Amino acid sequence: MDSNQEKNAAPVLPLSKALVANGFLFISGQIGSAGGKLVTTSFADEVKQVLTNIETVLTEHNLAFDHIVSVTIYLTDMRLFDELNLVYGPYFKNRFPTRTCIAVAGLPKLARVEMTTVASLKLE
Repeated sequence: MDSNQEKNAAPVLPLSKALVANGFLFISGQIGSAGGKLVTTSFADEVKQVLTNIETVLTEHNLAFDHIVSVTIYLTDMRLFDELNLVYGPYFKNRFPTRTCIAVAGLPKLARVEMTTVASLKLE
């Protein structure tokens, strides 16, 4: 790899994007990043990108949003809670997963929202 490729290579983080264990898919925290850059057009667009990133991982495992059983959401500003819910809600057609929303001081790349998810490998 030449020095230009090394400069442009994405950093390798000490984590797994997703792991299957005991009948569940555990997806690491996703922020609203596309192509290595945070979506900054609006908070709604940032949330949509988070959900798109989650959907990509689910699809890689032949799963969909209906398989999600638990979501943990980290917000840097709880005043965005209602707007988050407006974007988040329509992604779940048959039932909502359990959910926790936590206020945090900061997130990677200055993101305003991050979500971790757990999906069941089987629909019940």
